[in-house]
Amino acid sequence: MRASRLNITTLREDPSDAETASHRLLLRGGFICKSGAGLYLYGPLLQRTLEKVRRIVSDEISSAGGLEITMPIMQERALWEASGRWATYQASRTMLTVKDRGGQEYGLAPTAEEVVTDYAAKVVQSYKQLPVCFFQQHTKFRDEIRPRFGLMRVKEFIMMDAYSFHDSEASLAETYQAMNEAYHRAFGRCGLEAFAVEADAGAIGGSGSHEFMVAAAVGEDAILYCPESGYAANVERAEGAIPAAPAWVEPAKPHLANTPGHSSIDALVQSLRGRYPDLSAAHCLKCVLFVATVGTAAKAVPIAAFVRGDRQVNTVKLTNALNRRFKSPGAVTDLRAMRDDEIDGLTGSAVGFTGPGFRAPELVAASVSEDGPRRQMGEKVVVVCDERLRDARGLVVGANVPDWHVVGYSVPEHAPASMYFDDITTIVPGDACPRSGLPLHEKRGIEVGHIFKLGTKYSAAMGATFMAKDGTRQPFIMGCYGIGTSRVVASAVEQHHDQDGICWPMAIAPYQCVIVPTKSGDAAADAVTEALYRELLAAGIDVVLDDRDLKPGPKFKDWDLIGLPLRVVVGRGVATGTVEFKERRSAAVDVPIAEAAAKVIAAVRA
Repeated sequence: MRASRLNITTLREDPSDAETASHRLLLRGGFICKSGAGLYLYGPLLQRTLEKVRRIVSDEISSAGGLEITMPIMQERALWEASGRWATYQASRTMLTVKDRGGQEYGLAPTAEEVVTDYAAKVVQSYKQLPVCFFQQHTKFRDEIRPRFGLMRVKEFIMMDAYSFHDSEASLAETYQAMNEAYHRAFGRCGLEAFAVEADAGAIGGSGSHEFMVAAAVGEDAILYCPESGYAANVERAEGAIPAAPAWVEPAKPHLANTPGHSSIDALVQSLRGRYPDLSAAHCLKCVLFVATVGTAAKAVPIAAFVRGDRQVNTVKLTNALNRRFKSPGAVTDLRAMRDDEIDGLTGSAVGFTGPGFRAPELVAASVSEDGPRRQMGEKVVVVCDERLRDARGLVVGANVPDWHVVGYSVPEHAPASMYFDDITTIVPGDACPRSGLPLHEKRGIEVGHIFKLGTKYSAAMGATFMAKDGTRQPFIMGCYGIGTSRVVASAVEQHHDQDGICWPMAIAPYQCVIVPTKSGDAAADAVTEALYRELLAAGIDVVLDDRDLKPGPKFKDWDLIGLPLRVVVGRGVATGTVEFKERRSAAVDVPIAEAAAKVIAAVRA
């Protein structure tokens, strides 16, 4: 390709709204152009890179047994209602919807479990056809609340989504592992340093999942990992042991303490330090109140979540705990913080003074002095406590009355029988690895892929069955696998750039080499340029000849910004039989003209 035909449009200054390296450099290099909030046009250079990423992903998914198909972007509401997810996605406002002229409502595909399950039910009848895996690379839509970071968080994007169907859990496990390996190969071929972490399945559901992350300072996901054991998990999913609360001289029996205005944990501890000098936040029981939207009827259920006072409630873990409590995966469609007026109506208390209550009224009278008011947690409130506090004693808890706390609360003795225990605490760096017991470390990551074990979540709900070996009809056991094709491109830029611009990995660079003549009009230099260009084309190299009517300086700045891996400069060295060869991140070297093409070819093939 000749550069004069590429319509190269670069920017010298960073766009004001570009927050990350990939956003900034892709805009400046003319790879993308903003069309609207969370909407981007892919320019000719980016289109070439996307096609190369597509081919690599398609190659590796096919090698793992995938069969490529194309599914519709518009998906019928009835399919999503059959799986039970229409209400969930409408409640979360994730799905964009449209209506046809007849009033039929469709969802613009955020994912395709329903469509592919319906397809499998029509084309797969017997266990003899299993396992089978279908995949596509197609446009997806999600109504992002706050699109940002260029291609990282957008409303419209390209994704590879694959779905496998099985007659046994063992078969699913084999494909899951094959996909895991295919992902590692695909990301490696794209030049990405990616790693897998345990993750929450979220709205997709299923019994297990792993995210594939690219380490980057701008990553929106926090990853906790242990270098010694290899354990790694998204902070939403991470498990671990938290340090025991330090010893303190707790009261012989529970009593009420007047704590006027001390609604925060820190203020509460300070107010009681005069009497209990060793008291710390770790000795308090923190209550965070939520309202959960549950089921297709969108019932509002008040939730009281309790964790140790020096810790935070993990809302993803809490949502999963509530789904287990309600014995229905995906039962909770929304979880929001409770408003102050709702808190008073349910507990008779105020923010900062809500507690779990006591197991029985007679226990209250026996264990708490009569010098202050007492009130139980409302019966309609679902009380969830972190499992690490199941045996905790000597705690400071809210008394469910403004300005009062209970000191010396024992969960085994005092907690109401309806309290539900589960893991709802956010694990932080320094907590103990669940495998090695050593401290966990943290790094930021960009999610570029996700794999799920779905089980029969969709097939059972939608009546998608096959004839099993024993002659009975059984629901398919399913797996789901996704790669953010367009996000891979942005992640590559985050990992491969410098102060001058992008440094594309060879396999996904829009072009592999650029030839820059600096003595335009010189017959000898022009002859060398044309001969080298044609030799590289003949060898199958993606090469650009910069024939634009510009001085060398602006040309070099453009190519440093655009980031092609190799550059050959044809100029003054022609008189002595040499050209300048430069790899994007290395110093330039002079090579004989006769060896220049071989040098480029070797670098590309390496």
